[in-house]
Amino acid sequence: MPKSIALLFLASVSSASAFVSPAPARAETPQEAEPDAFVYEQAGGKDWKVYVFEPAKSDYRKPRAAVLVFHAGGWSVGSAEWTFGQARYFASLGMVGISVEYRLSDGKTVTPFDAVEDAKAAVRWVRGRADVLNVDPKKVAAYGESAGAFLAAATAITSDSPTKEELNSVPNALVLFSPALNIEQNERFKQLAGTEHEAASISPMRHVRREMPPTLILTGELDTQIPATFLIEYCEKMKQVHNRCELQVSLGVGHMLQPPDAPGAEGGPDSKARYQAFLKLDQFLLSLGFLPKVPQKN
Repeated sequence: MPKSIALLFLASVSSASAFVSPAPARAETPQEAEPDAFVYEQAGGKDWKVYVFEPAKSDYRKPRAAVLVFHAGGWSVGSAEWTFGQARYFASLGMVGISVEYRLSDGKTVTPFDAVEDAKAAVRWVRGRADVLNVDPKKVAAYGESAGAFLAAATAITSDSPTKEELNSVPNALVLFSPALNIEQNERFKQLAGTEHEAASISPMRHVRREMPPTLILTGELDTQIPATFLIEYCEKMKQVHNRCELQVSLGVGHMLQPPDAPGAEGGPDSKARYQAFLKLDQFLLSLGFLPKVPQKN
């Protein structure tokens, strides 16, 4: 995958947000495609939407791969617009980029359990409209950052004897940036989840099984919110049951690849670490057949 693709991402994507942070600053590009908005579910008396970005150049004779993108924000803040840069980046690779809005937690009437249900509903919505979207239903990926990465990972959780609806909620690949995979030890999650449900029921660490989606995890060596040791443990559990799990730990950076001396949304991610992470992401998607092959020059 050409390095220019990753550089395109650095020029257009919004800065990563941490678990609880204001909307990240983002760099505008001269020509930014506007998405098509669709309602994927109704919940809590409100319509919840996905924002679909089409590739600028696409062979409409062939179904494309799609990526659902889940924003960060500690399950309580944020919006789908935070991930428009990421969705545009995936569209630039020839995929259909889909930014997802989901219910934000208040710790009372809405909890992260509701957001998990929204994430699964969004995956089902894309598969159910694969013909309309010209998407390959066997090439639907989920991408998330921080709390959004937890939601992406949670879409792969099923019961021991999953129904067809459950299986339709499971993506074909996962890309997780600084994911909260062991939520039973996450104080922020426990505060918002309350006591009505058991955190273990949607903790990705507790639900590793065979035949889970190929997974790429990207994180920083100095992440104190989600230590790399948890992610190493998760990947090892995945490999023990013969699932594909790749982990790239970027040295010298913390949560969402931010430099240690510039925490929070104002600091933004380290550009070199972000660039290397997206090169790895490109290679991962290409290996799965999610990206159009780049013509080789003679």
